[in-house]
Amino acid sequence: MGRQLPNSAELIAVLDALPLAVFYTIPASNAQSSPVVHANQTALEMFGLFDDGDIANQLEHLAFTVDRELISLPREVSPLMSPIIAGLSGDHVERRDLIFNGLPLNVQSASVHMKEGTGFLVTIQPRDHRLFRHQGQHADLLTSEISLRDLISFDKLISELSTKLINAQGDEAEQHIQQALAALGEFCQSDRTYVFLFEYDMSAMSNTHEWVREGITSHVDDLQNVPSEGLPWFFERIQEEGLFVIHDTSKIPEEGAAERAEFEREDIRSMLCVAMYAANEMIGFVGCDMVARERHWSEADIRRFKLVGEMIANAIQSQRFYQSLHTSQQQLIAANDALRELALRDGLTGLANRRQFSERLEEEISRSRRQDFALTVAMFDIDHFRKYNDHYGLQAGDGLLRRIADILQSHFRRHGELVSRYDGARFSVLIPHVEYTMAKKRVASFLQLLNELAIEHKDSPQGFVSMSAGIAEVTDKLTADDAISEAENNLGQAKRDGRNQVFPRIENK
Repeated sequence: MGRQLPNSAELIAVLDALPLAVFYTIPASNAQSSPVVHANQTALEMFGLFDDGDIANQLEHLAFTVDRELISLPREVSPLMSPIIAGLSGDHVERRDLIFNGLPLNVQSASVHMKEGTGFLVTIQPRDHRLFRHQGQHADLLTSEISLRDLISFDKLISELSTKLINAQGDEAEQHIQQALAALGEFCQSDRTYVFLFEYDMSAMSNTHEWVREGITSHVDDLQNVPSEGLPWFFERIQEEGLFVIHDTSKIPEEGAAERAEFEREDIRSMLCVAMYAANEMIGFVGCDMVARERHWSEADIRRFKLVGEMIANAIQSQRFYQSLHTSQQQLIAANDALRELALRDGLTGLANRRQFSERLEEEISRSRRQDFALTVAMFDIDHFRKYNDHYGLQAGDGLLRRIADILQSHFRRHGELVSRYDGARFSVLIPHVEYTMAKKRVASFLQLLNELAIEHKDSPQGFVSMSAGIAEVTDKLTADDAISEAENNLGQAKRDGRNQVFPRIENK
């Protein structure tokens, strides 16, 4: 038989004063009536309910979920039946695996025998992750005991963090390190967790990652390139011992005066730092602070930070290897691109060379047939170039080639046009999207421009540098080689006809 409760206003007042949520039913005097569901003030506030006489209907809309930290399912799941409705219906309920609105809950039901019959109640309170709780204030962890639940939870946390950090690369590693610090800070109930990395010569350190509890000031931006001489006592201890444990920063000895002043400035009362190593070299440390409250660090705390620090150190080292490899790959790609560019460029003039011209011609022929646009190949040769070299010297001849290259590029600079040094004193030009007749006129206008420049050539008939040109229209029947051969043949004809002209000629209408 359950304990019989008096039906009184005083009892309701007591229930409303309780710090845990209570839902209960009182048997109706009329056996045919449904019992009315009641809730104390804590329940109304915890679940956002209205005391409007219809609490039972509101209960149907409360969304409970199963704590994903306790199950292996990769998705969110809900209990088959509301634990409150089940308990008030007479079912036995005792669950510590549910969450409501992000709050882990402990839900239990009971029955109460009254004069009118049996009533049911459900009690709900936030669930603490420690099985054994100490007496005193929450901030005082001096006497806290490690529970089996703590060990299981931390093992699970370590497993999850290691899986993420081991497989992380690049920017993903940064994200997982940040998540690891947040998880560690929440689990250990610290106010701030962080990672510092040392310079390679240990001359300074920088705060690279940080997590802070809500309401705690972040210092990551202030703690960049902190010199070792600024905190000599800390640097010496962390380097020599690989550990820095301060239970009460006000009790730091005089040799740590600089450190004590810095911790006072940041209102840090307790501090724990564990060094991180990679390839047997210290690269930094992982640590945490207690702000405005003290904490006595246990061996378990140090072990936890050591384990997480090892995983973060491995992730950082992997990230460095990845970045180094990525940089090397980018440098190799750039070097290959540069080599390819050199392979496709004429060393004297900087123009595209014969190989690049041939490749582009093949591409443009395919494109012109797909998109149905005109395409013309022009071949140029400097008239009497051998005589120019004999008279002015090879160095002057190279200078003339460069100057002609510049003039050609300035003249044929429309979208898609390509100027190349084909060989010797010959240049080739690819002219897309221009009708054949107009292409001939553009070639002729270039020859006219060159004549107007009157570059001195005393051993030529007219006394200045001129060029001959042959052009070929790329029709459906011509291959790239055919087009080049036709342009070369037409260039030869232009020379046989007296040079300083284009063939086929522009017909006068």
